[in-house]
Amino acid sequence: MFAAWEKRRQSEDLVFGSNIFVSFITTISYVVMALALGTTVAENGQPIYWTRWLFYIASCSILTLDIAFIAQKPASQKVEVALFTGLTMFCGFLASIIVTVDRWWFFALSSVAYIGMLYTLFKRLGDESVNITSIMWFVMLTWSLFPVVWVLAPTGFGVFTTFVEAILYLALDFMTKIAFGLYIAPRQNIGKQQS
Repeated sequence: MFAAWEKRRQSEDLVFGSNIFVSFITTISYVVMALALGTTVAENGQPIYWTRWLFYIASCSILTLDIAFIAQKPASQKVEVALFTGLTMFCGFLASIIVTVDRWWFFALSSVAYIGMLYTLFKRLGDESVNITSIMWFVMLTWSLFPVVWVLAPTGFGVFTTFVEAILYLALDFMTKIAFGLYIAPRQNIGKQQS
């Protein structure tokens, strides 16, 4: 990881940007969850890995800032995207740790913030390349699976177990953070080339 980071600083051809940090944050998150640190047990007896949502605040905010940079959003919209993303994840944290019916208020607030983030990202400023449009559609479609898992997991209606929830989140995290980070890394130069 550090060798790649050093190579990045020496050559603009190899761009990893903040994706190294997103991968590192995601890895730390899974180590914390594997060690059962920072977990709690809900009233319904299911373990809640609440630290997941705190790590999401950092990793997802970094990713959405990367996307806003590639899409050449103005600074004010980059701030909006980061704030909406942080609010989405913080409300997701609250919705996950609350086991009463009140959790649905925070799920709704998280959904509103998520829609605000998507709206800000999709708001057109001019001609955007096919790469930018495909990146934003990928984000909308894959990131929208997280609330579906939440609703079907013990945090929501309990259709499947915490184990299935963990496997689904692991697959989604790999796809939306690590693999996606590797996909957008070479595209970060798009914003620089179009300027």
